[in-house]
Amino acid sequence: MAWTSGSGSIAAGTRQTWNFSWGGNGDVGVQHIVCHPLNPNGRLITENIQENLDSNNHYTYHATVFNSGPLTVNFVWRGGGVT
Repeated sequence: MAWTSGSGSIAAGTRQTWNFSWGGNGDVGVQHIVCHPLNPNGRLITENIQENLDSNNHYTYHATVFNSGPLTVNFVWRGGGVT
């Protein structure tokens, strides 16, 4: 199942870390997460994908995006379950 979530912009040479959760649905399985640029010539690197389990058995996923290009870039996060 694919999803798109969260949008923003990121300045050249900077990083942002985002958190994703599915409202207490427990383990939604391994998630492939990538930051998708919306501008021509946008260069983004998705790095440091992590997940953690809380005391209620709910997972939160964390991903960091790095803008490796010379321009501010608008983006959305895209992903989906990996089997």
